[in-house]
Amino acid sequence: MFALFIQLLLTALWGTVLTIHTRRLFRLAHVAVPSRRAFFRSLQRAWWWLGREEYWRAVQIDGMRGTQMSLIIVVLCWSFGS
Repeated sequence: MFALFIQLLLTALWGTVLTIHTRRLFRLAHVAVPSRRAFFRSLQRAWWWLGREEYWRAVQIDGMRGTQMSLIIVVLCWSFGS
């Protein structure tokens, strides 16, 4: 039961990181879907932002924070299990 809780916690942590950066990418690319043509233009802007260093810098920082939190949770669970 405890292991399931930890797995759900880690999944929620990484799901949150993924959601935050997907929303950030869409916000930077000004993705709004009033028509099909505008949607494809928005996708082109999103693709452009994926190539920019400003976007990936924040993704790398949050990825490292997520890794750090994952390791902390694993080490804490390991120490409580021993």
